[in-house]
Amino acid sequence: MTGLAVALLLAATGAVLSLPRTARADNTAKATAPSAVSGGPSRATPSKARGLAGGSLRGRRRDVDLHELPLFVHQLAGLLRAGRPPHLLWADMERVYFNGQSVFATEALPIIATARRAAELGLSVPDALRQATVSQSGPSNGASSRVHVDRLWVDLAGCLVVAERSGAPLAGILEHYATHLDAQLDGLSARDTALAGPRATVILLAWLPAVGLILAFALGVNPVEVLLGTPLGLLALVSGVFLMVASRVWSGSLVRRAAGGSP
Repeated sequence: MTGLAVALLLAATGAVLSLPRTARADNTAKATAPSAVSGGPSRATPSKARGLAGGSLRGRRRDVDLHELPLFVHQLAGLLRAGRPPHLLWADMERVYFNGQSVFATEALPIIATARRAAELGLSVPDALRQATVSQSGPSNGASSRVHVDRLWVDLAGCLVVAERSGAPLAGILEHYATHLDAQLDGLSARDTALAGPRATVILLAWLPAVGLILAFALGVNPVEVLLGTPLGLLALVSGVFLMVASRVWSGSLVRRAAGGSP
């Protein structure tokens, strides 16, 4: 029974070490998620406002679909190509995203509304986008896409400034930027594919000690007599558990560095 308990303990340790960090990040996001969206359009009805608030709560709990970022820029460029004047651009986008159910639509709506108000008042839309981005920025709450969304608004402000100062067509600048975002997403997908093998190896190595111990019992060998019956065996058991934890932390750190995350 003692050997079975040790085997189960090591198996549970391997299971905990093999859990992805995203699950824990999601739990943290659920605990700290806000309950409402501020800055929506004034014409919203109470039922729609409650829907947006619920959408914000759900949006903070999961990542934004990054494919919506180039789609948003393509929509801006498409409206300009269709003949919409720049000062009406953000009002059109606000109507497009007002009833959106995606995470990006919920998070983008307050910033779009800020840009729309700046355009209606004749103020600088790039400055409004930057200020709205700063006011909306906060803890990422486990959402790895937060940095990409914030970068979108800063880059859009830069595109508007370049078009104003150079006289270049804004639609063309936005189309080039959307193409850049598409290429960036392709690179992220290729990186995730390349890291799939190392991530699987990390999980496999975390399970190997526990699986080896269970196989020893299945073959009729009792390693517990050695691990718990002698001082050297006990030292080997403690050292093995410590090295298993250390290897999981070290391997996970290498994978995160290769993925461009924090060490």
